[in-house]
Amino acid sequence: MINLKKYFLIYGYGISGKSIENYLINKNCKYNIYDDYKKIKNKKNISKINLLNNLKKFDYFIVSPSIKIKKNHFLYKFKKKILIDLDFLSLEISYQKIIGVTGTEGKSSICFYINEILSKKYSTKIIGNYGNTILDKKNLNKYLSKIDYLIVELSSYQLDKIKFLKLKHALITNIYSDHLDYHINQKNYISSKFRILKLLNSDSNLYLSKKTYLEFKNYINDVNIFLSDDLSIKKNNINEYFKAINLNSIKKLIKIIDNDIKLKATNISLDLKFRNELVYKSKKLFIYNDSKCTNLNNAIYKNEFIKSKNKILILGGKLKKQENNLKLNVSDTLVLIFGNYSDLYVDHLNFIDSRFYKFSNLKDLINFLKIIIKFNKYNFILFSPGGESFDYYNNYIDRGKHFNNLIKNIKI
Repeated sequence: MINLKKYFLIYGYGISGKSIENYLINKNCKYNIYDDYKKIKNKKNISKINLLNNLKKFDYFIVSPSIKIKKNHFLYKFKKKILIDLDFLSLEISYQKIIGVTGTEGKSSICFYINEILSKKYSTKIIGNYGNTILDKKNLNKYLSKIDYLIVELSSYQLDKIKFLKLKHALITNIYSDHLDYHINQKNYISSKFRILKLLNSDSNLYLSKKTYLEFKNYINDVNIFLSDDLSIKKNNINEYFKAINLNSIKKLIKIIDNDIKLKATNISLDLKFRNELVYKSKKLFIYNDSKCTNLNNAIYKNEFIKSKNKILILGGKLKKQENNLKLNVSDTLVLIFGNYSDLYVDHLNFIDSRFYKFSNLKDLINFLKIIIKFNKYNFILFSPGGESFDYYNNYIDRGKHFNNLIKNIKI
């Protein structure tokens, strides 16, 4: 258990770092702040030289999840003292149930759907990698006393470091190759995802698909397992298809929590922005904005779901490190790729009965798109970049908004 009377270093002064600072202030804790890249105007800031000379005086190091502590890192020998912001919830939770959600793709959508359904009967809150934090609340105990279920989106970075948070329910959406720059290889990445099992108590439950279970059952120890049913859906609408998949994946979770809740698509009043979002529809053309897709495997999977030879897939962004010698098949598709990483996308794809064009930016790509759809029969356009947005945008939301603005004048 964390001892708040000890001395803390906040390492990384982003959203989570600022949130935990407010928490430590509210608890009258002793702390300092250090960031590798930011110049912090804060009296608690400590220089790197001062930090390195006084490492042993710190009892805990609260690290931003994405910081990799390699063997040559100055904190490597202090790994047992490393925490993340979510660990401090272990000091605050009383009766609240915590639902943890991880996986390569679909984490945010699953959290969103669970929240939409449970919030009709219970008080809920999504936190974690979803982007929300509660540790900076002035009266956290009072705030938590009004919440029945905390839904925590957990990245592989967070699972790699977290120590004290305990879950009542854990759900894994899927596992593809991802974040190899951080985890070095696929085995390490998979292992980080299954560290969610270490956060479960003996009476807790794990939920995952039969496909994921069969593929990774060697990583699963003695735990209560609920497998989602095999689902055969015939839908032309990508949004509706993946909504049905997501609802199916949480069906048993909702039933265990409250069997009186009826799970239907109508339970969902809204959809997560820029996730399989249908942004244009006519008799001849469907355009989907899936800006939230930052995984190339997932982008290709969604494209292959569209059973048409008259489709366009738009890729781009900062491509994550891929498995060596792994090439993904993209068939019967016109592929348009934008940005500085276009050549890397080409290197990682097998174009089967497909063509591709490269563009320096999304605006040039859309200008080309507007011309070709006037003279060619295309029924589907899928903007599912498959890469991170940080090459040109602050986040996937900015990228998604830019795409919508660029295509809003399309008329077919």
